[in-house]
Amino acid sequence: MLNQPPIRSIRLSIPDRYYERALDYFSKNKLDLAILDMDEAIKLVPRRAEYYVARGLMRLQSGLLDEAEADFAQGLSLDPRQWLAHYGRGMRAFQANQFREAVVQFSRAQQVAPQRPEIYYYRAAALHWMGSPPEAIRDMEYALSLLEEDDVRVKQGKRWMAIFQKAIPAQPR
Repeated sequence: MLNQPPIRSIRLSIPDRYYERALDYFSKNKLDLAILDMDEAIKLVPRRAEYYVARGLMRLQSGLLDEAEADFAQGLSLDPRQWLAHYGRGMRAFQANQFREAVVQFSRAQQVAPQRPEIYYYRAAALHWMGSPPEAIRDMEYALSLLEEDDVRVKQGKRWMAIFQKAIPAQPR
């Protein structure tokens, strides 16, 4: 322990400072400030896909749907492996009750990031609304297996499971 070098703070670039502060604003639901900081980060590094996708999610949360879609498209054009862009598109479709499109987008996100529980969680809900309770149960079970037991989504996920199970038609005897 005594021979270890001192811990150095990580120096962030100016664009990354904007990005980090935008994420902090986003976590506090200060969406206008978050978007402004993402605008600045993008001005400085216009080819970083992650910045566009983050701004897209912030715009989606702000109700700026067309602008969010433009950001998701730009992010994916720069890096097709941006799972959050597909997830954001899925959330947009889900919020618009376009459940088939939501499933398509969540499935694309899942192909890129198969260990992200939020993808399965919302795809399960979309599958339920499409009338596919067995598939909804499968996805929610998997989402719950990926979540820590103390995650707030576990309780809600278990409630969803009960709803999905009730939606399965009774089998004749």
